[in-house]
Order: sequence, then structure tokens, then C-alpha cells
Amino acid sequence: MQRRPARQESIEAIESRQVSALLRRRKKKHQSTWPCYVCAIVTSLICVVYVLAARQGNTITKAKSALSDNTLVQKLRGNIKRLSTKFASFPKYPRIDHVKVSPQVLEMCTKTLWHTIETTTIVLPDNETFIHTGDIDDLWLRDSASQIHPLMVGQKPLIAQDAKLDRIVSGLIKRVAMYIRHDPYANAFRIDDTYVFNEMQKELGRHDLISTWNYELDSACFYIRMLYFYWKQSPLGNSLNSVLRLQSVQDAVEIMVDLWIAEQKHELDHYPTGPLFDCLNCNKPYRYKGLPREGKGTPTNATAGLTWTGFRPSDDECKFGYLIPANMFAVVALGYVVDMASELWQNVELAEKAIKLAAEIDRGIHDHGIVSHPQFGRIYAYEVDGLGQYALLDDANVPSLLSAPYLGYDIDNYVYANTRKYIFSDANPTFRSGTNDLTGDIEGYGSVHMMAAIKYNIWPMSLAVRGLASDSLAEKIHIAETLVKASAATGWMHESFDVGNPRRFTRSWFCWADSLFAELVMSITDECPVHDYKYVVHEWRDRNKIAGGVYAAD
Repeated sequence: MQRRPARQESIEAIESRQVSALLRRRKKKHQSTWPCYVCAIVTSLICVVYVLAARQGNTITKAKSALSDNTLVQKLRGNIKRLSTKFASFPKYPRIDHVKVSPQVLEMCTKTLWHTIETTTIVLPDNETFIHTGDIDDLWLRDSASQIHPLMVGQKPLIAQDAKLDRIVSGLIKRVAMYIRHDPYANAFRIDDTYVFNEMQKELGRHDLISTWNYELDSACFYIRMLYFYWKQSPLGNSLNSVLRLQSVQDAVEIMVDLWIAEQKHELDHYPTGPLFDCLNCNKPYRYKGLPREGKGTPTNATAGLTWTGFRPSDDECKFGYLIPANMFAVVALGYVVDMASELWQNVELAEKAIKLAAEIDRGIHDHGIVSHPQFGRIYAYEVDGLGQYALLDDANVPSLLSAPYLGYDIDNYVYANTRKYIFSDANPTFRSGTNDLTGDIEGYGSVHMMAAIKYNIWPMSLAVRGLASDSLAEKIHIAETLVKASAATGWMHESFDVGNPRRFTRSWFCWADSLFAELVMSITDECPVHDYKYVVHEWRDRNKIAGGVYAAD
């Protein structure tokens, strides 16, 4: 634990009020004469210009002045797509086709790509899909969206080539929207309500469909990313019958934006309200048995701009309530929301809320999430409380600090470079290096989540993310080859392995890690998946059958 002086928040509070007032005036001025989608675009431009000015240390007055120039407004409106990606972008890895990788890498890429489809995917009636995580038969919001993500990346995404795969992804979108409405604080769900929970489990918020009730900020970030990629990459994404046009999907996004806003004031016991919050655990402050202060968590600064989370993506409790990599991902996801609200849903209020929240969180990251390290200089902290305390580490689970550019966050290049050096050093408590007879010399990092089982653990997903976040083709290929060797001839990625003996690992059936490996390989070659392997969907319960593409067995 580290401590540093708290910052003054008065200027930020004043600017926040000015932004809100500006948004209200602009909306009222154009409400009766402009189509709502134009209003949304102008609102987005106002906020983006404000953020760009604020990031340079300017005031809201300069943003207003810039927008008073009609020529500039016209120029910005013409470049709305570029500006709207201020907080929203695809992963920034260089696509290099026809790069040769080993047959072992291609074989494992193909197997891991289809592992989710063939072993964890259940296509349900009513255009829904359930995808569990592997050896645990529950659906994690984060894991499920990550497991199908490789189907939506690249210049020729697989969902654009295969209607069956498109049905699987769209069905997952619809199913998860139902789960979020059922309880927006839950992170994992069951396929039905037949499981009988004991009293101790019920005290942890678990009931009917809820498998675990750990509030994890990143869960909805992954869901929103899935919506955005489906919108951009599926032939049906923008159609009139798109799953994205369902009211339940839009409601799910609005629920999470309102929840994130409320959790900025977690310390003040704020919670979201309204007709969409009708779940059993709703309409009261989030409390989880086991967290400090009778389930509230450690103290946080309610004016920091950041949004609170109780748990890390590893499912471990947060030491401090503001998890910086999750807040980074939230900024990206909110950028996606602005795009979809403006262009797809024509929901002005949602777009306004989303970009204002993104600006506040981004400011909070810069004000509270960057700290001085005696060896590495200015680096990103992993967790902070906004009161001066912070935790320095990185955890292999995504979102991690390492994954920030892969997820699309607009990093400070200097700070990130320092942070990366810190991550791959002994100063990071999860960093491991060593040698073994399978990989030779190896370095990476793991998670406190598995230290009880394997003290010196490396997580394959951290290696995959290192490759995805790298601009070096040689590094990407080396990591892919290393991961094949570290799989210990099992053919699959694992949750973690012993740095000195990869044959000693946890979770032989962990599809999230499989998908990250497949995405890494697909980012450097167009030869994965190989054409002579045909996938078979694990279970298809829907009476409506859909023919697959060239990679499908039927």
C-alpha cells in the first residue's frame, strides 16, 4: 500500500457543472428543429472538444469558444467518425497477412478458436445463446463475450462469412441483456433456475439465475464491446431486424451507464434507481459480505470521477475501490455507447450521459491513476482510492494495465512505456521469470488468484495480451510459439502454469485463454483457422436450423 497527498477537486467539480449546463442549453436550443440523431452528433462533438481541451489543461471556456466558430463545427461534423473514436476504437494491432508461422501454431490456433463453439456453446430457442466458461458450467459476462470475440475481428470477420456463427453471437447478446436486467451487479449466471442455493450462498446475493454476485466493472465493458463489434462487423449489425435494435439490449446498456454513474458516489451510498432497476437486489447500496466495512469496501473519494468496483476480473476483492484498468476499459466502452446511441438508437440522453461520464472517468485516471515510482518514474497504478492510497501491481486477467492499448484506451505513451517496464520487472509482485525444459527461458506474469495453488505462476492470457499489445511482429510470433510449448502438449491454453514446469497447471478447460491465443495468431496471419477443420456446435436446442459457412461441418 502506498500513500500520496490528496488532490483538490474544486476546479473539476466546477468544470463538470459547466459541461452539464452546456449540454442542457445545446439540447434545448436544437430540440425542436433538428432530428435527434443530429442533436446527438452535435452533443458528442461538444463533449469531445471539451475533453480534448481539458486534456491539454484548458478550461471549458476554450471549448465553448472553439464551438462558436461555425466553420470549425462544420469541419468537426464532417469528421464525426474520427472524433467519435476518441474513446472508442478497435484493438490496435498491425494486421500482417501471409506471415508464416509454424504448423503447430496454426493447428493450436484452429483448435482454440473453435473450442468455445464445440464445447461450451448452447444455442437456445427464442434466438438466444448460452456460453459457459469451460470447466465451470456458468456464463460469465466477461468470459463469454471474450470467448466469441475472435469471431468478430479482422478485415474478414468470421461472423460475416457464416450465418451460424452470427446466430450464436446475436443470441448471446440477447441472452446477456436479459441477465443484466435480472441483476446488473451480478457477474455470472446459470442457464436455468433449477440449482438450489443454500443460505450461505443466498447471503452472497446468489439466487435463481445468479451464480455469483461479485460486482465487476469490466463485465459490462466486455458486453458493450461485443455489441459494438457486432454492429460494425456483422452484415446484420445495422439491419432493421438486428438484435441490437431490441429494446432489451438498449435497456441493458442504459442500466449499466446509470449504474456506473451511481457508483462514482459509492462512498456516499448512491445507487441507481428507475423503472429499469426492478431486481431483487436493486434499490439499495451494493454490499457484499466479506468486503471491509460491512460489505461496503475500503473508503474512496466520491469526487474523484472514477467509478467503483468491488472485484477484479480475477474475481478477487479489490483492495482499493477504483480499479484503473477497468476504468480505462469503461472509458472505451462509453465511447462505443456514444457511437451506438447517436447512430443506431438515436438516444440523445444516453449519448450525453455516456460521453460526460467517459470524460469524468478519463480525468480521474489522469488525476489519480498515475503515480511516481522511484525506479520507473510516472506509471499507472493498478488500484487507487482517490484519497492518496494506491496499489502497484498488474494482474494477468483482462482488463489489465498491459492490455490498455489492446482494449483501445488512449494511453499516455510515456506513462504506459514506464508501466510496461514496471510490469516485466521484479518490482511487480506477479512477475515471474525462469527456465524449464519445454519453453527454455521464459518470463511473464500471473495473478494472486492462483498463488495458493501455484506460487510462481504465469498466466497464458498475460503472454497473449503482451503479444496483442505489441507492435513487434517478431515478439508476437515468439509469444505464439512459446504458448504452444507452454501448453505441455495438451493442445489447449490453461489458466496458469508453473514457470519452472508448465506440466503443472490449473484449469485444463478454460476457453477465455484459448480465445485470446487464437486472436493473437489471427492478428499476424490469415491462415487461421485452417480450412480442413470443420467445427460442430456443442448443442443446438433451437428448432430453427441455420446452415454454416465453409468452416462448419454442416
